[in-house]
Amino acid sequence: MNQEIRYVSTPDGPVGVVLTHPNGPGPFPVILMFHDGPGLREANWTNARRLAIYGYCVVMPDRYHRFGDFLFVDPAKMRGAAADDPNVLEFRRMFGGTTDEHVRTDVDAILAWLPSVEVASSGPMGVIGYCIGARAVVRTMAEHNDRFAAGVCLHPSFCSTEEADSPHLSVPALSGQLYVGIGHEDKMQSIEMNQPFLDAVVDAGGSVDLFVGADHGFAVPGGAYHDRSADQAYRQAVSLFNHRLQP
Repeated sequence: MNQEIRYVSTPDGPVGVVLTHPNGPGPFPVILMFHDGPGLREANWTNARRLAIYGYCVVMPDRYHRFGDFLFVDPAKMRGAAADDPNVLEFRRMFGGTTDEHVRTDVDAILAWLPSVEVASSGPMGVIGYCIGARAVVRTMAEHNDRFAAGVCLHPSFCSTEEADSPHLSVPALSGQLYVGIGHEDKMQSIEMNQPFLDAVVDAGGSVDLFVGADHGFAVPGGAYHDRSADQAYRQAVSLFNHRLQP
């Protein structure tokens, strides 16, 4: 397995990208990966390896690069912390200060850079996101409907909102197929909060798994990780990517 950091130029400065792929010349089908809210850390590197082993080139940008290089807040330090805790405040600063437009700018730069990556296939792409990264999945598929053949959203956040352009409203027009995995016990972004998104995915021919015993963050190594649910979610994700991306 090969895993390295590369930097891609954007109008807002260079974005660090974790590039993960099997050993060998490739080219390998590309999966764009959006990490979860706390920031890009070792747990996310592990997730990238978990997909790359199946023959994929996984490209994971640093969502918060405008605040510094690979900054993150340890989720364990925020669990149960007061609203004025420094870790909570830092998380809110980065999370609230990174917009859909910022993510769009980074994705456009990465798509322009990919043809220069020798191990990256030029064929159909996949995309996977965790937490707020799931919102980025739907936005990215809608904005590049011709590029992304499959999308995976795990413990999604803010995919169903009161916004006039809520991400779930774009699902019916997506050409790519979606899979969503959500914890039955998700206390941060509950099934009820996500219901319009989940309904839209099923109506569009995608699939949804509700995992009993799983909370928000079940698919990322750490305190909320739920082994059985994560295993099932990754099996579904790999099955979808294999079906839609492999020649």
